[in-house]
Amino acid sequence: MTLIQFLEELADTERAITIPANEVERLVERFGDRVRRMGRWNASGDGSLEIPVCVIREAATQLGAHSLTEAVRELKTGQFTKMLETSSAVSLIEKVTEAYHRHFRDLMNRYQSAKDRDEATQLRDQLVREIFGE
Repeated sequence: MTLIQFLEELADTERAITIPANEVERLVERFGDRVRRMGRWNASGDGSLEIPVCVIREAATQLGAHSLTEAVRELKTGQFTKMLETSSAVSLIEKVTEAYHRHFRDLMNRYQSAKDRDEATQLRDQLVREIFGE
């Protein structure tokens, strides 16, 4: 991957990952309903959870390398501290949720302040997808 390709990937705010319904439910059983607030939960559809990559990137950066490594271990192995609220995985889930809310507010602000009609249409369509799904 070239530097330009990497930077383009970092700048892509529309790309998202989709967590399948069975994985969402497994995470909800372990970490509670907070999991569903990390992105757009397709509650009336297939039950999947869609999270923008930029949101996950921001949350991972805020968490820091050591805590992120610990969170990944907890998510993979099913092991986490007895004090669930101090778990690195829970911290990651909360950071993703916070970053998703900031992402949504930023999208809304950009839509409201858009001067260009085409940009406003694109942002409106993005907001509609975020709220109602595809």
